[in-house]
This record gives sequence, structure tokens and C-alpha cells, in this order.
Amino acid sequence: MEIDLEISDEDYVIQRAKDSFKSNPVAAKAWVLTAKTLYPNNFAVQFEAYQIEKDAGHIKEAAKCFSDLITSFQQSPDLWKEIEKVTAALRAESDSQDVEKQFLCEMFRHISSEVQHKLLLFTADHCEDTMEHCRLLLLLLQRFPTAISSNVLRLVDTLMSAEKHSIDGHFPVNPYRKLLVCDLLPLLANEPTKLELSSKMLHKLLQKAIEFYLCYLGLNTSTIQDSDTKIEDPWGKLFGVLEFIGKQLNWEPYLTNFTTNWSKESYWQKIITFCQSKSKGYPLEDKQLLFCLSVFFVHCLFEYNASLIPESSPGQTPTTYMMVEAFSDSNLPSLIAETKSKKRKSDADVFTTPSVTVEKPELKNIQSNFMICMNCWDLLNSSENLQREFIKLNAHLKLDLILSGFVIDYALYKNLYDEALMFLHKITDTTLLAQKYLRITGILYVKKNYSSCLEPILLALPLLPTNNVGSLSNNLIIGGNQKHLHYLPLTRMAILQYLVKVLLRCVRENMAKHSYSELSIGHTFVLSQLDWPQEEDFIPPLLEQIQQHRSFQYHNFQNYIINVDILEEITYLWTSQGGQIQLDILPHLGQRRIGTRGADKGVKEEIKQAIRRQIARSNERVDELLVNFILNERAQILQTLV
Repeated sequence: MEIDLEISDEDYVIQRAKDSFKSNPVAAKAWVLTAKTLYPNNFAVQFEAYQIEKDAGHIKEAAKCFSDLITSFQQSPDLWKEIEKVTAALRAESDSQDVEKQFLCEMFRHISSEVQHKLLLFTADHCEDTMEHCRLLLLLLQRFPTAISSNVLRLVDTLMSAEKHSIDGHFPVNPYRKLLVCDLLPLLANEPTKLELSSKMLHKLLQKAIEFYLCYLGLNTSTIQDSDTKIEDPWGKLFGVLEFIGKQLNWEPYLTNFTTNWSKESYWQKIITFCQSKSKGYPLEDKQLLFCLSVFFVHCLFEYNASLIPESSPGQTPTTYMMVEAFSDSNLPSLIAETKSKKRKSDADVFTTPSVTVEKPELKNIQSNFMICMNCWDLLNSSENLQREFIKLNAHLKLDLILSGFVIDYALYKNLYDEALMFLHKITDTTLLAQKYLRITGILYVKKNYSSCLEPILLALPLLPTNNVGSLSNNLIIGGNQKHLHYLPLTRMAILQYLVKVLLRCVRENMAKHSYSELSIGHTFVLSQLDWPQEEDFIPPLLEQIQQHRSFQYHNFQNYIINVDILEEITYLWTSQGGQIQLDILPHLGQRRIGTRGADKGVKEEIKQAIRRQIARSNERVDELLVNFILNERAQILQTLV
């Protein structure tokens, strides 16, 4: 073997160890021992000894060499690279596919605790990258729980400061917040002893955790939930943080425990119990009630909003449901017998509990979710102090987006119509405009502002869904006189049905202002066709009016009246048996009102033919007919509303 005469003694020994490694491991080990003994202060020798033991898979020997390196050569760049490999392996300890990482983790376990602690702390302190520094400190706390008390505040402050100054620090779902909320807080929760953290700091941590998880859940804005940010059971983890902070602050355990067989109804009873257990002088802005109630409320609100868009069958378009002012009819049997205490003294004097209905029984959870949310909202607004504290909390949580629909539902339930209109007029999202106009229409009808109802109806019609036709609802009318709210499916047919029902009632109720309005009667005939026979009760009184006045003029007859039952009733009145009313339904005949008597046999035949043509059209799509009627005849419709 040739010997390089210019090579140093240290390099010569290292080279001999390397050359022997593959062919004669025993000889290589002898050279390593020789080198380490002869040159204990030479980094290259000591590091090569470590590398050889590592390559040979000798865990204990490699651990001893690595310990010696950390003790004597902390400033060497090559050692730092290896330390980075070790710390990276420790953070990805569950990665069973990487052989080197497995070896480094096992090697670390064979290093003394003192050296392990020293390595992690020293590495963290000398790390220039803030995120890496925080990860190393976290790793230190995970490995050495005894270091938590002396390092936790430092790590919390570093994470909060780094988040504040980072580019994406304004967005709650960021790497620093995730490390704080998803890694550090669960670690601290496992500590058996109390931490030396101030109440103010604990409140801040809880607030940041709530904000993080709510934003992650997509309540405030769309989030990128890739593999790095994927969180299993975010609500469960948030409840865990609340329980941990509650223990630190000596809060009532039953109020912070969401883990053992809890339900929304049972937890609400806990809230009631807590409030009742306190004296009247108890400060309702108390942080315990504020945070526990707020977290519970937002959880219920999340479930309420989710229940408004129930899961659909594969291949079907999901249907959204929305609370609207619906209708009641005293001629129908009442669903709920009103007690004397619940009856109104007048329309405005006493609040009457509304009847709330859903489209089908399997959607009953929408009602229960809403009632729980409403109870929470009432409690949050039950005192100025608690209301003020919740507003402060909301300034950080930014719940306005998920609250927007609920506060309108709440206002409808409580008859706060002006407040509901105020919220509705603020909506600018183009995807919500149809819902906006739908709600405004219902509110204006309840306020008996009939002429104003037409505008939102006209604005809503061009926005009818095209990808979800749906069907007519059977639950928009209930028996009795009570206020009725209904969760309407936002499909083309159901929305149109609702708008037409409102417009029909506006026209009918406004007829009282006129002695005999043939235009109103004609519009009622047209509008009642969509939801026939549910609206057929409107027709007999109108036929009586026509019979009494012995005439009926409606020049939109040929364009829009195609319902066979209505056509038969009108035709009957025109016959001798029905009273021989004068029927003016053909605009081109001028002002003449034509009856069955008289010389103009041709006109009489023309009316017969016109009615036959209308009957022949009875299979046409009534929904399209009604849309065209409202859009094309807006001026005539408005005449019947003023």
C-alpha cells in the first residue's frame, strides 16, 4: 500500500480506519481506538470515530462518541450539521421508514439525560431561525418535563412575539400559533402541577386557542387544510384546552368538562345551574362564564349552520334551508293550542312564542340547534357587563360571518323586524342576494307594507337557482293564528312558491281598500295557480263578488290563467245556469262587455274558443308562467298593492 508522505499523522490513522472498515471491521475499530487515544483533542479524529461507529450500526458506541463531541467540540460546523440531523429525527420519531432517523433516535436514547438536556437547550439557544428555536425548545420540554416550569413562559413569549412580527401573523392559522395551540398547550395539559402563569396570560392563551380553532374550522375565512395543517377533531382539542386552562384558573370542573357523555342540552343545564348558584351580585362578566358560554355558543352555532345544509345523497345537489316568515290559517286545525298566557293582547304588546316548522321530520335537529343558540345568545346579552365582554372577545374572534345568518333568524323569532332589515341591507355577497330579497319580502309582508314587497320579489326572481329545482313545500301554512316560522329549502320551486304566496296575500289583503277590483281578482286567479289546490280557498269569495257585480274584466286572462278548475268556475258564471255574467277577457274586442244574450254570436263563440285554448294549455309549466307574469306585469301588479 502506498503511503502519502505529506499526510498528517492524524489523517493517516483516520485513513487506515476508513480503508479497513469494509474488509476488516475489527481492524478498523482498533485504528479508531488508537486514533481517539492518541489525538483526544482533534475534532476530525473524534468525528470520524463517531461516523465509523454510526455506519457500523453500533448504537451504544456511536452514542458515546457523540456525547464526547458535544462535550468538547460544540463550535464545529460539521458537528452542528449532525446535531440538526439528530433533532430532526427526534421531531419525526414516528417516521419508521427512515433507517437513519431510527438509528439517530435510538442513539439519542443511549445518551445520558444530562447530555440530552444540554444538547437540546444549547441547540435551541444557538439557533438563529426563530421557528427552529421554538421547535427545539418544545422538543426539550417534551423530553424533559422537569424543564417545563423554567422554560414554558419563555417559549410562550417567543411564539407570541414571533407570530406578531411574522408575515402571516394576522391570520390565526399560522405555524407559530399552531405550535403554541396544537403542540405546547396539550403538553402543558399533561402537567400534574399548576404552572406559574398569570391569569391574564392564561386568558390570552385560551383566546388564541379559540381563535385558532375557529379559523381552522373555516368559520371566518377559507383555510388551506393541507397535510401540515390537518388537525383531527378540532372541537375536541379546543375543549381540551378549555379544560386545561380551567384547571389552572380553578374554574368549576363541571363547566369545563366536555369529554364525558356530554350533549348540548345537558351542558346548557350546567350553564343554568352555574348561573343559579351565584348570588344576584355575582359579576356576569366573570371570565369563567364568558369563555365557557362563548365556546359552547360558537360550537352550537357551528352545528346550527351545518344543519342548515344537511348531507345530500351522492350525486345530488346539497340543499340549504333558511328561516322565513311563513303563514297560518285560522280555518285549519291548529298544531298547538294557545294558552291564555301566550295569546297576544295586541300585535305589539306581548311576545308570542312562534311555531317553528321544518320541511321533513329528519330536519328536526335544525329547530333544536336554533333554540340552544338562542338561549345562549339571550344569556350573553342578559347584562351589560357580559354583553360588553363578549363584544371584546368577538373583536378577536371575528364571529360576524357565522353570526350573520343567526342574528337575522333570532330577530325574526323575536319580532325585531327593523333590526332584521338592518342586518339584511348590509348583505353585499352576490351569492346571498336571493336569500336577502326572500327575507326582506317576508318581513315587509308581516309589516303590512304591501306595495314595498314587489321590489324584492322582482329582484329575487332572476336569482332563482337553476341547478336545484326541488319541489313545492307542503308546510308553509299551518292552522291557527300563531306566528309561524318555517325553514324553507332554497330550491327554485320552493323559493318561487314562497314569493308567490307572499304576493298573493299582499294582493288579497289589500283588496279591502277597493270596493270591487277586477284587476286584483284577476291577479289572485293567476297567483293561486302555482300552489293549487292549497290556495283554492281564495277563489270562492272572489267568484261571489263577480256574481254580485255581474261582470268580470281581465285582459291578462289569455296570457296567464290556465288552471282548469278556475277556468271551469269562471265559465260556469258566464253560462245561464251560473248567472250569465258579462265576461270581458279578450282585449281586441274593445270596451264591450259580452254576455250570452245579444246579437253578437261571433263574439260569444270567440270567448268559448278562448276558454278552450286556455284549458288546452293546462299542462304548461306554471312556474315559468308565474315568473313571466310577475316580471312582465309589474306595473299592473303594483296598482293592486297601493
